[in-house]
Amino acid sequence: MMKNFVSTIALGTALLVGSVAWAGPATEYVQSKTNQITKLVAEKPTKKRDEKLREVINETLDFRELASRSLGKHWEERTPEEQAEFLDLLQELLRSNYEVRLGGKSFKSSEYEISYEDEKVRGDRAIVKSLVKYKEESRPIDYRLLQRDKSWVIYDVVIDDISLEETYRESYVEIIETDGWAELIKLMKEKVKEIKKG
Repeated sequence: MMKNFVSTIALGTALLVGSVAWAGPATEYVQSKTNQITKLVAEKPTKKRDEKLREVINETLDFRELASRSLGKHWEERTPEEQAEFLDLLQELLRSNYEVRLGGKSFKSSEYEISYEDEKVRGDRAIVKSLVKYKEESRPIDYRLLQRDKSWVIYDVVIDDISLEETYRESYVEIIETDGWAELIKLMKEKVKEIKKG
C-alpha cells in the first residue's frame, strides 16, 4: 500500500506533459504541485476529480525532455515523426499506469506527511529532495528539474534511488540496439494495452 501511495503522489506530481507557467524556487514549485495533487486525491473518486487531476498533471512535466533523455543518442537519430510517435506512446504509457495505480482510490491527508528535506541548484538544474511518510513507513522522493524562461519543469522522479528516466533508458536503449526501433514501438503499444486491461 505504501509503495502504491508514494507512486501515486510521485507520478501525480510529475508524469504528464505540459508547459509550466509558475516561476520561483524549485522547492516551492514542487510543493505547489504536490499540494494540488494531494488535495484532489483526498476527494471522492469521480470522473470529474480524475479530469482535474489530469489537468494538474498536464501542467507539471516536461515530457519531451523525459522522452529525449530516455532514448539517449537514439532520440536525435529518429525522424520528427518517429519522435512524435514515441512521445505519444510514452505519455499514454505513463498516463495509463498512473490512472490504474489511482484506481478509484482516495487518500486522506491525515494518513500521510510530505516533508521537503533539501534543494540543490546548479545553474539551470535543481534537485528537490522530499520524504513521504505513510503510516509506519517512509520513502524518499527526489525531483529533478530544469529551469527554462525563469520557470521550473520536472523531467525526472527518483523513488528509493530508482530514477524514472534511467530505468526507461536502460530498457529502451537495449531493445533498440538488440531488436530495433520497430520492436520498441510494438512493445510499448502492447504494454499500454496490457495496463488498460488491468
